Amino acid sequence: MTSTPPEHLLEMSRRNVLRAVGAGAAATAATGALSACAGGDSGSGGARQFTGVFDFDLDSNTRNVAVEDGALLLNSVYKDLFLMTGGFYNWREHTWDYMLLEGSEWDGNDLVVTLRPGLKWSDGSDLTADDMIQSYAIAILEVAPWAVGFPQVAELEKLDDLSVRLGFDAPFPNIERSIIKHRIVARSTYAEFGERALDLVGSGVRHGDDEQSEFIAEFVEFAPEEIVCSGPYMFDPEQMSDARITLVRNENGYQGGEVLFDEVVVHKGDNRQSALLVQQREVDYSTEAPSAADQQAFQGVEGFKWVEHVGYDGCGLMFNYAAKPELEDVRVRKALAHLLDTETIGQVARGEAYSGVEYYAGLVDLQAEEIMTEEELAGFEHYGYNPDRATELLEDAGWTLSDGIWHLPDGEAASYEIIGVAGWGDFELTASQVEEAWNSFGIRCEARNVPSDNPWGIWGAGDFEVAVRHWGNPEIPDYWGAFQMNFLLENSGDEDNPGQSFDLNVDSPSQGEVDVAELIEEAKRAGTEEEQHAALKRLAIIFNELLPRIPIWTYRYLAPAIEGVRVEHFAADHPAANNEQYQDNHVILSLIQGDLRPVE
Repeated sequence: MTSTPPEHLLEMSRRNVLRAVGAGAAATAATGALSACAGGDSGSGGARQFTGVFDFDLDSNTRNVAVEDGALLLNSVYKDLFLMTGGFYNWREHTWDYMLLEGSEWDGNDLVVTLRPGLKWSDGSDLTADDMIQSYAIAILEVAPWAVGFPQVAELEKLDDLSVRLGFDAPFPNIERSIIKHRIVARSTYAEFGERALDLVGSGVRHGDDEQSEFIAEFVEFAPEEIVCSGPYMFDPEQMSDARITLVRNENGYQGGEVLFDEVVVHKGDNRQSALLVQQREVDYSTEAPSAADQQAFQGVEGFKWVEHVGYDGCGLMFNYAAKPELEDVRVRKALAHLLDTETIGQVARGEAYSGVEYYAGLVDLQAEEIMTEEELAGFEHYGYNPDRATELLEDAGWTLSDGIWHLPDGEAASYEIIGVAGWGDFELTASQVEEAWNSFGIRCEARNVPSDNPWGIWGAGDFEVAVRHWGNPEIPDYWGAFQMNFLLENSGDEDNPGQSFDLNVDSPSQGEVDVAELIEEAKRAGTEEEQHAALKRLAIIFNELLPRIPIWTYRYLAPAIEGVRVEHFAADHPAANNEQYQDNHVILSLIQGDLRPVE
């Protein structure tokens, strides 16, 4: 529990809430214009539509879907509708619901993956093991070396028209997940690169080799004119504009004859615009992040309901230790954490759609409770709002307060720039609240927002001092994924992409000297659950003691949905309800499986 904030902090929060509500009210005037762009409830000829929203850009988004970042709709939940993976993963049951794949099995150190027979691409060509093996070869050259799955593949072999063998030197539990989740691309588009990639991989070329660098430099510039689709929907070039994209039924694709909606329309809209479209009942389902004011406005919309998705990550602060070396002192990091009323920040940034942080274990609290006992978690330090403790820690670190401003041990006034992301409302509001909290305490802070087209590049390059950034496990359903995110992502150690510049050789008060990268690898490769949990517990303790990032709040994914206009009903519970929203979305799964029904 956080302590009750003082009156000046409460007043600060009230101002932020009023500011958010005011923005919501003022923006309502724009609703009519959005509605005019959005169109009606049904498609051409009375087609049954499912409608969503995503902030795409037809001009800047590429059609090179083998390079996910920057490709059209590939960062949205709608990607699975037109470019299928091998399967959906059930995060609660830890089982696969195979899609393009008929199945996968291990034979010693070899993983054999087999396609469903009779699959076709939207251009009418057959989807075979040739598409699969070429896609895998490209991925081996493209995927970052710290990733799990493709970087560990030693051999590739086509067994027959439907099966491919991937040989590993030393596989470990769940290493196959990224293989099964990989989006196979059409050789009718990528054959030239696919054949080259197969030759390079077969000759032993891997990440960091000159030939790999040359290949990737060419590959990321590749700009095909269209996206050849494998899913139940495909792009309709005649119905693509800056305002909306229409996906039409792909009879050749997987489940193309079984899905119950003829079209899927994706309206263009950022967080604010998407909320207005929900209020106008122009979209059936949105995964964009609504503000607290928008959440309140939804309650008066006919047919509105929340679709909840479990959150495995959160929002917090990532430090650049090279830019601000005083942050290498753990006392300073802890002091900065104690200046944040996380409950207030979460409420302002996300409204109902957040949870607080209790354990500061690097894992979300749900996962921490799954692998540790109450007694173990009772020993974890809680970094709630406590300005007196912050003062003690800073003074102990040699900081001094003069004329209301905190100074570093060398006498220089402490100052930080914190970056949010433009258009990411929760990140923007989190950054502005941290700015106010630290400034109020006498630590100079200025918040600004970087463009939303590539914050990942800015984070990776270390072009920041303090960044509002995710923490936890947003993509990998194995516990060690959270620590890979917290410690290794944006921490490559190379000059061009130093990221956080956090030293992974740490000295933990309770665990001693530890190479965190080796400990994460130990958690990955553990032969038994007991061994894995032992490594994970050490990582959680180290995170709690050293606080390399500051967790502020955890995502509680509340996706607004509208029933009764185009969609008959969104199930209150679903067998895959514990799936991560952006990786294995159970609403999209229901649509693909034909369980989501249109209004008749």
